[in-house]
Amino acid sequence: MRKQERILVILNPASGVVSKDIAASVIFRKLREHFDTVSIINSNSPAHGYGIAREGMEHFDVITAFGGDGTINSIAAALVGTDKVLGVLPGGSGNGLVRNLDMPLSWRRALDILRFGKDKLFDVGKINNRFFLNVSGVGLDGLIAKKINLEAKTRGIAPYLYHGLKGYFETPTFRVKITLDEMEFQDEIMIVAFANFKQYGGKAVIAPFADPADGKLDLCIINKFRLLDASISIHKLFNGNIHELPFYKTFKFQKVIIETLDPNQSLPCTIDGEYGGKELSSYTVEVLPAKIKIRVPAGTV
Repeated sequence: MRKQERILVILNPASGVVSKDIAASVIFRKLREHFDTVSIINSNSPAHGYGIAREGMEHFDVITAFGGDGTINSIAAALVGTDKVLGVLPGGSGNGLVRNLDMPLSWRRALDILRFGKDKLFDVGKINNRFFLNVSGVGLDGLIAKKINLEAKTRGIAPYLYHGLKGYFETPTFRVKITLDEMEFQDEIMIVAFANFKQYGGKAVIAPFADPADGKLDLCIINKFRLLDASISIHKLFNGNIHELPFYKTFKFQKVIIETLDPNQSLPCTIDGEYGGKELSSYTVEVLPAKIKIRVPAGTV
């Protein structure tokens, strides 16, 4: 029982998983017997959700994001470095963070995590001035996020694969300089991912060795590859063996700087599955160890 705790649920009604009225009714009924105070507020944008979370910290102990990775990211950003607890109710199409936390994909079942789970500290990534919990990246990954954000009418794996294949043929590789802690090198990349947890949404494991509590992030580089080779080996992305592919390499880091070597080419960016909004020539990425507390299943190590 968590009778001394006050909980706020910030719901993204655009997630499309269920009627917001039905969800609010079920959530309130399930939580009111376990918490001193229960409040539910709808957000109409990531910025709105962030503002609600910032204001709610004065009155609540647990701030819960109900939505997809973008919704969770915006609310988590408000809690970084505080003693407040982030709760999560899955409501997106990919649910990358939820999968990484071994939480149920059903938001109704995830209510039990809020009631009976435990609180654990996790690292946070920072790309320029924005926080991320799961995976961010530049290159083709950023371009795919941009296309989905601007053009796709639905979310999920299908539009990701469509725009990924389209981008493979239409987009050149990106020549970059990578300054990685004490090491510096140049490379021609398709994707550079910065991973705190192991997988994107949809069970795609981009960083099989990532540990969100080790004080480091994983730099995952995918170089240009033949489409035939990739199609034969695509299963390795989903079984955790992407590191066996010849066009993939990975490094642990605390701070990295990615700079384009082509003055006419900027780098599109994705942050926790959402388009970064700006295409820059340089990104600085670093880890902030143990900076957010998340309520996870009680059996989590």
